[in-house]
Amino acid sequence: MMRYPKSVQLAGLWLCLLLLPADSMAAGNSNDLYYSVHIDTAGDINQVNQKINHLDVKEKVVFWEKRDVRGMGTYYKVYLGWFDEFKPARRFMKKLQKAGWEQRMAVHWFKQPPWETQRPAQADAGPARAKSKMPVAAQEPLANRFKDNGNGTVTDKKTGLMWIKNGWRREFFGAVTWQEAMEKCAAFKGGGHTDWRLPTVDEWKSLVDRSISYPALVEPNPFENIISHMPYWSGDEYAYGDKRPAGGAGTLDSYIVRLYSGTFNHQPKTDLAFILPVRTQASK
Repeated sequence: MMRYPKSVQLAGLWLCLLLLPADSMAAGNSNDLYYSVHIDTAGDINQVNQKINHLDVKEKVVFWEKRDVRGMGTYYKVYLGWFDEFKPARRFMKKLQKAGWEQRMAVHWFKQPPWETQRPAQADAGPARAKSKMPVAAQEPLANRFKDNGNGTVTDKKTGLMWIKNGWRREFFGAVTWQEAMEKCAAFKGGGHTDWRLPTVDEWKSLVDRSISYPALVEPNPFENIISHMPYWSGDEYAYGDKRPAGGAGTLDSYIVRLYSGTFNHQPKTDLAFILPVRTQASK
């Protein structure tokens, strides 16, 4: 059997990953299709995260498809942006090129969001018993609701909460367990503040609009690089039924939110989810 040099093998691998059939080629406008910009196929997703964080050009949604290639390792097809039409996706790709993104890019189409096939078969957890009530504020006109503080944070003038703007920051690069998420927030010093924490379910609900998808966040949406295919942690623990350890303190599960649809569930604290820190300001 003829054995090709490793460089040729790798070139073939990249070609296969980049030219996969089905949902991997640009198509014309269609009400039945969605579009995203395939920005990179990489074995080290951390490097992709760093490059995205260094770009001035941002989009609201980022997601990736993980593929294990036998004999080659794990690779990630990373997508940025989510569009209902082809032309806006192509315009965004051009902006990325002008901003200096050096990897090969293409607009890919999807018949359905790829993360919907990964959704766990767990019912919506329903209303949560939040540990603290939402801050009360006067109604703010929607267009003026969020203030970009220019330091990686945004302030919600309706609730008085300050949020981290970037949903996939270098400091919160990977999905982690609930305990790790709590510790990362406690050690975080973003925007010059040291009192960051995980959001309560009620605080998450103040941002969620389920009439919008991908992400299901209120408009005008000031956030960027929101992870769509995996959940974000809440600081609220799920304490019902059999979700308490036998004879122990605390709970086994905590609430999560999936921002592709704005649904709330709960999952074991030992499972993985992403982090979007929040803090309560002393004054607006």
